[in-house]
Amino acid sequence: MTSFELHSEVLRLTRDLISIESHIDAPGREAAIGKFLMSWFLDHEIEAELQTVDGERANVVARIPGGHGPSLMLNGHIDTVPAGDMAEPFMPHIRDGVLWGRGACDMKGAVAAMVCAMAAISSSSKRTAGQLCGDLVFAGTVGEETGSIGVKSLVEAGVKATYAVVGEPTSMRVGIAHKGACFIRIFLTGKGAHGSCPDEGVNAVSYASQIIRALETELRVKLAERAHPLLGTSTVSVGRICGGSQPNIVAEQCQIDIDRRTLPGEDDALSEIKQLVADICDPIAGLTWSVEEMPETSVVPHVALGTAKDAHLSKIAQAACRKLGLPHEPVGVTYWTDGGHLAACGVETIILGPGDIAHAHGPNDRVETSELVKAVEMYQELIQRVLLPA
Repeated sequence: MTSFELHSEVLRLTRDLISIESHIDAPGREAAIGKFLMSWFLDHEIEAELQTVDGERANVVARIPGGHGPSLMLNGHIDTVPAGDMAEPFMPHIRDGVLWGRGACDMKGAVAAMVCAMAAISSSSKRTAGQLCGDLVFAGTVGEETGSIGVKSLVEAGVKATYAVVGEPTSMRVGIAHKGACFIRIFLTGKGAHGSCPDEGVNAVSYASQIIRALETELRVKLAERAHPLLGTSTVSVGRICGGSQPNIVAEQCQIDIDRRTLPGEDDALSEIKQLVADICDPIAGLTWSVEEMPETSVVPHVALGTAKDAHLSKIAQAACRKLGLPHEPVGVTYWTDGGHLAACGVETIILGPGDIAHAHGPNDRVETSELVKAVEMYQELIQRVLLPA
């Protein structure tokens, strides 16, 4: 493809992807977009397959084979959040140099840019009869917005790479770190009694309030002492509490749901909460408790990402940014990504993609067309620096 053709194609492909609903409420969820991408790759003579994850839901894995050197994965999730209150979410349109539509930012724009960069490399390699020194892989994963079952299946199926670039929106900055996520549920069981005789019961809600107070004061103070240069401090937040049945009954049960965000190297979040609960509840006769990680973050461990600034891929990405006139200093991002799981499985990983995360998920889901074009150039540059022989 010429530069003009490539730039036109990334805009056209992003619009096509946005118009295909691929969220939790869509029929078949990601099935339709997976088939579309599969067809696109085959039309461009790139080998591809659908890797079944759950029913019709499938990851899209495309590959340009290379030699026996290092391999590079371009990774992007192909699901989005539902439309919500966004106007015309699946009717993409460009206005004043900005492309609007559900997933434009998170992250169908990046997927389109990755796919186009891969096609350009494929076309160039055929013309020059050259060969990549290692495999170039595109992995479009399902379910990132709902627990990341796709990336788990990808790894379990044996799809491997030396390096990975995850195209989440970083405004084209090199992301080398993000926090982990641990959703924790505390469940208390006390003893019911008539509300007029509260001393005859054990009030689970009352002890839950003590736990919350300890989380908000004691634990939060400890977490504030832990800091990462790019990510700030660890955090804890109580997102939900429910308990009791009616005002005149001493609450026999109570449940607390917690959002705990962790830093790279911080792996004791669950045990720390368990100890806090034990200190409050164990001395109380008639009160039992349990603490467990919720499936949203336990099925696929949502570990933090902490790639070194001087890691090979990080340095390559910084050099590519300098060449393309982009800010090159690495950053941390506030959200979790599939990159955390890839890195935990031994893949050196960075986060780098078009769009501002502030525009994701809400009614202003959008990406600048110039960033989409720049993303194609960036992914091509990274592929060349990692996989083309010197």
